[in-house]
Amino acid sequence: MDEPAVVPPRRRLSLLRLLLAVLVVAGGVTGAVLLAQRTLESTTTGLSEAWFAPYVDATLVPTYPFETPLDDGAKDVVLGFVVAGRDGECEPTWGTFVDLDGAATSFDLDRRIARLRSAGGEPIVSFGGLINDELALRCQTPEDLADAYRKVIDRYDLSTIDIDVEGEAQGDQPANERRAAALRILQDEAVERGEELAVWLTVPVGLDGMTSAGLQMVLTTLDGGVDLTGVNGMVMDYGAGRPPSVSMSQASEQALVALHGQLSRAYQSTGATMSESDVWARVGATPMIGQNDTVDDVFTLGDARALLEFAQRRGLGRLSMWSANRDAPCGKQIEGATVSNTCSDEDQRPGEFAATLNQLSGRPVAVGSAASSVPAGSGDRPSVRAVVDDARTSPYPIWQAETVYVMGEKVVWHGNVFEAKWWTKNDMPDAPVENEWDTPWRFLGPVLATDRPPPRPNVPDGTYPKWSELVSYSKGTRVLHQGLAYEAKWFTLGDTPRSDRPWESPWQVVDDVEATSDPDEPAAAPPSTAPRTASAGSAAVPSGGGAASKP
Repeated sequence: MDEPAVVPPRRRLSLLRLLLAVLVVAGGVTGAVLLAQRTLESTTTGLSEAWFAPYVDATLVPTYPFETPLDDGAKDVVLGFVVAGRDGECEPTWGTFVDLDGAATSFDLDRRIARLRSAGGEPIVSFGGLINDELALRCQTPEDLADAYRKVIDRYDLSTIDIDVEGEAQGDQPANERRAAALRILQDEAVERGEELAVWLTVPVGLDGMTSAGLQMVLTTLDGGVDLTGVNGMVMDYGAGRPPSVSMSQASEQALVALHGQLSRAYQSTGATMSESDVWARVGATPMIGQNDTVDDVFTLGDARALLEFAQRRGLGRLSMWSANRDAPCGKQIEGATVSNTCSDEDQRPGEFAATLNQLSGRPVAVGSAASSVPAGSGDRPSVRAVVDDARTSPYPIWQAETVYVMGEKVVWHGNVFEAKWWTKNDMPDAPVENEWDTPWRFLGPVLATDRPPPRPNVPDGTYPKWSELVSYSKGTRVLHQGLAYEAKWFTLGDTPRSDRPWESPWQVVDDVEATSDPDEPAAAPPSTAPRTASAGSAAVPSGGGAASKP
């Protein structure tokens, strides 16, 4: 397959947009003028070519290695889901399990994104999902919501975001208006910088298209002055709405045709006059590969090929799938209409759905410019760079030939972080090898500014009460366990604090310790309401998405 065409990092400014950007800086442009400008450009400029990027459930265990794209798979990914905090705070978290800093330490997300970019790919972040609260439901003002979105956009240097709104949240009109106002703030800021922020809304669709609540949400977004890049229809889980004689691909085509008609009328309501192809370029489609949640709905590889042909023929702007984590056969032990977070229950090769759908020529964003030691196409092995490793600033020890390292220990070498796969001595981390299994070192990626050394047990006894499995703890309570201080992220009883997999635990390590006046003071009582869980039976296995919270 030919290499996908690469578009510029941001869409270029037209003369009109450039002049308006100057006026924005000068404070002389009203919202109405900006909306008119956006509407005018939507009728005169085309979108980037159609693209494919699968969703990745970023917090699902085992983690999916999106940072090393398959040769015939997609370079770009849609990472889900960023949501409000577990207790309803207006603060971005990954699946309510960890905040942005926690994601960098818990599952190395910052470095994995850097590796994705070094391999030629780009991340898109999806906000929302089925289970948890999209930030607009919890942030009380457009400014607070814009600030929460901005933290994620700036952290991961995003130029495209996806906002997944489902269920009752679609009908929350105040939240929809806050979201539109916040997105407008962020897009105006991008214009001032000479850039653009692409925004996709992801919504459920049936054979008749969006629900009335979904359509109203789209209209509210457009009325708020948002330059809406497109609407991504979740073509999945039709259930009784799909007649037995209609295949999944045929049902999806019917749903997308209905969505196209709804979008055409929605854009017209803003004063835009678009051609049929312009509207199709603003339509996206996301199937759930393999076994869907409804027993009779199975999206096969044949359905994938049919949907791809439809997307190419109609000129859809986007294809995605739920999810890359599931793009593999299940094995005999769980076959038979079983929905799994990690397999499709189809007779397939690993990655075959992505390889089938990855036939579109465009990219949602250009390849990243982040410096890395891994050239595109070089796989997992880093090339040696002229980097001077400084033990005074390094987050991990500098590798030394005479030192013995055991499984799990991390070192820095030539500006990169490596982790020992087994006992090793005298094995240079970046020594050339024929196969990845020939080296005792696992390449993790470049040293980042956010890197911190692992916590060391050095908190004195008596600093906080010792943790007990028999005591209940409320959010914010601090305890001492095996020489480390921990703070409860939410109500917990019987959950052992641990520092190696914090996304599985209601505890997080803290380093701003200070002695309490009474170390034997009893722990705070639990709240009156039962604690929230991610989903039934999944308290110990986090999932920002999964079968219960797909896009």
